[in-house]
Amino acid sequence: MTTSPTLPSRVLGAVLGAAIGDAMGHPTEFMSLDAIRQKFGDDGVTGFVLFDEQNGKRFAPYTDDTQMAEVVLRSLLDSIDDADDPASPDLDGTMRRMADGFVDWAQNPLGGHRAPGNACLAGCASLANGTHWSEAGGAKAGGCGSVMRAYPFGLGLLDDVVMKTWAVSHSKLTHRDPIALAACAAMAVGMRHAMRGNDVDDMLSDMVGAARPHSAATADMMQRAWDEAGAGAEPDAIFDWLRAWAAHEAIAAAVYLVARHPDDFAAAVLEGANTEGDSDSIATLAGALVGARVGIEGIPKDWVDDVERSVELQALARRAAATVEAVQRAL
Repeated sequence: MTTSPTLPSRVLGAVLGAAIGDAMGHPTEFMSLDAIRQKFGDDGVTGFVLFDEQNGKRFAPYTDDTQMAEVVLRSLLDSIDDADDPASPDLDGTMRRMADGFVDWAQNPLGGHRAPGNACLAGCASLANGTHWSEAGGAKAGGCGSVMRAYPFGLGLLDDVVMKTWAVSHSKLTHRDPIALAACAAMAVGMRHAMRGNDVDDMLSDMVGAARPHSAATADMMQRAWDEAGAGAEPDAIFDWLRAWAAHEAIAAAVYLVARHPDDFAAAVLEGANTEGDSDSIATLAGALVGARVGIEGIPKDWVDDVERSVELQALARRAAATVEAVQRAL
């Protein structure tokens, strides 16, 4: 009998899984599939292939996806800590805290900039100039820069209704296009299902449903990706049209991978990393969702050990797990 992962294990799986997926796709971002196979072999990347070294320790570096997701998670945790009632933190105060974190990231990113999107940088510049967080993002900014960092909203720090509102609200700091709002809502809902270990079909159905009020086109693309996975469509064909530079393509790509590999972390992440498009963002979304489903025990230990700032991320995840438990007691 397989033991279901504990809540702390699922939070660790989500946080480390997202970072590992990001780092796994880092070296293949911007590469064609032919170039990936020429450089890494017919199977593409099968583990970390890009390493940096600091203070004598070698690690696989992630990108701006994880840098910004960490800002989101820390902002949520700090706001809950400061709230009189941990189950009722303040939206505006949290978004202002997050805005400050994004501006700091844009000016002094931990580990350096790693190909951040123009919309993220433009939103941060607007925030730095005093624009209210709800209007800082471009009205037509629909890239994947907000959905790549949206998974913390579904960890259990907020109740089911609030988490969707907050995930959508946070997108507006950098991305206000409806496809970005839809993708963030879907990612939060998907993470909540993953944290509960729910049936994968229920999970994907609710993700599509969460996207639809904001963007029918996004929901339709997600449904198509899910249908294609069920029909056995091969990754090369799917990722030829789901390049994931745009938010609706990124969340649809995540749906496809979760539908194919709901409980196989390595398969989901490696398939996402070996793509023509925004491979780090595809793999980070899949890594967060499948990582939460399988827990930290379902992720290869050497990947956990080797990802950038593993010790710090594990500590952050444990703090998040303790806060989730406190919030759930208060709800």
